[in-house]
Formats: sequence, structure tokens, C-alpha cells
Amino acid sequence: MNKYLLDENKFNDFYDLYLYSFNRQDSQQRRLVLKERYDQSHVYGIMNGKKLGSGLFSIPFDVNFHGVDFKMNGIGDVMSAPEFGGRGGASSLLKNALNDMYQEKVTLSYLAPFSYGYYRQFGYEQVFDHTKITMKNTDLPRVKSSEHGHVERVDIKDIPESLKTLYFGQNHLGGMTRAPWWWKHMQDKHADYQAALAYDDDNQLIGYLIYYNEAGTFYIHEWINQKPLGRQLLLKFITKHQSIFTNFVYESPDPDFKADLLLEPNSAKLEVVPYMMARIVNLQDFLQRYPVKKMNLAKVCFKVDDFLDWNAHTWMLTITDGIVELRIADDQKADFELSIQDLTKAMFGYRSLNSLAKYGIIDGDLDKINELDGVFVHQKPQLIDYF
Repeated sequence: MNKYLLDENKFNDFYDLYLYSFNRQDSQQRRLVLKERYDQSHVYGIMNGKKLGSGLFSIPFDVNFHGVDFKMNGIGDVMSAPEFGGRGGASSLLKNALNDMYQEKVTLSYLAPFSYGYYRQFGYEQVFDHTKITMKNTDLPRVKSSEHGHVERVDIKDIPESLKTLYFGQNHLGGMTRAPWWWKHMQDKHADYQAALAYDDDNQLIGYLIYYNEAGTFYIHEWINQKPLGRQLLLKFITKHQSIFTNFVYESPDPDFKADLLLEPNSAKLEVVPYMMARIVNLQDFLQRYPVKKMNLAKVCFKVDDFLDWNAHTWMLTITDGIVELRIADDQKADFELSIQDLTKAMFGYRSLNSLAKYGIIDGDLDKINELDGVFVHQKPQLIDYF
């Protein structure tokens, strides 16, 4: 058993450190929400005398990456008491968590960084961006009313199972598949949120948005469309609030703005917001089950730099009729070398190997780099959830 794992009796210590470290006020809801995460997580901590000095969550999730399901542990609430800071407590906990993930056959890990540079030293890399779109109520587009379908408005606690099914069907770019407990956690955490449900004439759910309001602003938290009619109905629902709210904000997991779809593209203020980071925990599993884009690949050897020993090898990859064969080839000369962070970016579709080579970040046999680049997806990943 890992000596840093905390049991359920340490929740109050963890909660107290959480309140102090993140300058939060105690409340019944905050305690409930953190307890939900605590009960579902591997919780790590280091005691500093009689008090908890450092702590973090390693939360088991599942993600869908282009039709392939992978186990992913989310790292959350990384914290240290000020009097315990600078002793490497959080670093030790994170390294232990990564080792445990590998032993438990977890392939990937995500986290929300307080510092991208800090987490890069542990092999994490930015692969998720959000597009934050802000519009004034006077600039909202005109949307035609539809003679078909209708919209229903419900509190988030009353969202139907069909909404969860619709989310699952649209989630395939690295997003979380959302276990039942996580849906409940979202509802408890965002108890003041509401949902607008778009139905067609057959009363089938074809789109939804989850939203909230704050200080005169209409915030769209999540927006899923299955059909154009659903998008039209929900757009009309949004514009009907223009007499109530001054500003409208949507932070989309899709980094593509699609400004050309607006009548006046400059009517919207756009910000690309760096979001969460990812890490390949088990490179062998990720590559062997990866949704490859080439059915055949001649031998490519590449050396990976990683402080996780099981990833830090020269790997030989071949693909024959869609069957991936991967083996350690430390005795072979590598065609090129790259860090686990750069390989993560390439495999997630965030930045291609070709682009990394053009920027001089990786160097080696360009033909081999191009061949491997053709194996990976070139569509940026999308993640809505936060932990």
C-alpha cells in the first residue's frame, strides 16, 4: 500500500487544508462537493506534524478518444500549507500517483494547472484550448423562429437521462465519458445552473445547453447540438434573453471560432484560453490501442525522453493492415528523438510532428517524422469538464 494514501478518516484534515490553501469559505455545499470527490478518488497526503502538509486527488475517469476508451486519472486540488511549502511535498505525491496509475493500468492523466511550467516537469503538456466568445446583447444575431420543435427549460437537478445519452454520443475527442457519480457531482456543484432542452416534432432530444447567470451576464457552460434544428432552437432561446442580460459569454471546448458563420464576425470578442493539460502515463498501451490513421507503416524508431522509466525507451513501431506492432528497441539507432510532452501533443492532435519539426523542437530523419505524423489524428481534442 502506498504510504501517502489517505483513508476516509482524514477527510476533515484534507478539507481544512483545502479551505486554507484555496482561500475558500466553509459551507455545507462546498463540504458535500469535496466529499463526493474524496470518496471517489485516490487521495494522497503528507502529514506535517499533526496537520496535513500537502495533498491531492487522483480521480479515476474514462475518456473517449476517437472511438477508443482509455482509463484516465484526473489530478485535482494539488495543495500545500504555506508552512510546508518548498519541501517537495506536492512533487512527491504526484510522482507516487503516476506510479500507482501505471500499476493500475491507467493510460492517461489530465489536470488543470496553476502553472504550465511546473507541471511540464512531470511530463504534462497543454493539449486542450477553449474559445471564449463574448457578445453584447445588441450584437446578437437575428435568428428565425422555427415552425418545428420546441425548447423546455429545467433546473440542472432535473436534467433527463436523454441529455446524458446525447452528450455521450457527441463525445469522442478525448472528453470524459462521465460516470453516474460525476453527473451527480456536477449537479451538486452547480446547483444554480439551468438547462435548455431542444426537442424535435417527435419529442426527441436533439440539443441542449447548460447555462447560468451572474452580474448581468448570460454564461453558457455547455452546448451540445445533434441536428441543425437543435442549434436553431437553442440560438433563438438565447437571443430571447437579450432584454434581460447585457452580455453573453460562451467558453467553447472547440478551439475553432467559426467566425464566418456570423453576419458580422467582428461583433464577437474572441479569446483563445489555454485549458487543461494531459500526460501519457502508459505509452505502450496508448500506442497499441491508438486509433491509427494509416493502415500500413514501415518500421519507425523513435526515442522518448521521460522520467517515467517504462516510457523512456527507443520504440520500434510498424503497422500491417491496421495491426499495430510496438516493441522496445533500445539497441536500435533512433530515427529521431522527442520528449513525452511533444509526443503527447502530436498524439492528441494538438500540434503535428511536422509542425514540431518546422519549429526545430524535434530533429531527425524528416521522412520518418512525416511517416509517423501520418499515423496520428490531426483534429484538436476537446474537453468540457474541469476538476
